[in-house]
Amino acid sequence: MASFFTQVRKHNIRLWQRWYKMQQRVHQKYEYYETVKICPEWDMEVSGPEQAFLNFWEDMGDDFDEELTLDRINPNGNYEPHNCRWASMKTQNNNHRFHHTERGRWLLKARALWGDGPTTRTRFWRRVKRGWSFKDAAIKPPKNRGPGAKKSRK
Repeated sequence: MASFFTQVRKHNIRLWQRWYKMQQRVHQKYEYYETVKICPEWDMEVSGPEQAFLNFWEDMGDDFDEELTLDRINPNGNYEPHNCRWASMKTQNNNHRFHHTERGRWLLKARALWGDGPTTRTRFWRRVKRGWSFKDAAIKPPKNRGPGAKKSRK
């Protein structure tokens, strides 16, 4: 007869994988995770692997969807119930530490206004490199030249 832990893990293998990857990122000190901790209830080095996963499953299992990833709401915070959520890759990519800086917030604003493609990012960074403020680089609309239009020379 399989243990309760084994049954839960087998029926929630994707959830277990996300939990285990979290453990690896923190305990193996992946880049940018040197200062990140896991709450004792979820930490397999504190609670033991079986109990730690069951605690994680109780806290996060209800909202789990295989299309979503584990995201820390505050990217500078720890892995704990009030700081974790299930998020899409787009949401998670917009929640990097970089996006909590002034330039990151303005880049997000530009992407919201002008689209999420490489053209928007390239335009934003070219403008900043030319001396534009982050705000102007993000919110001033691009000059829309039609096909075949020539650049004016000054």
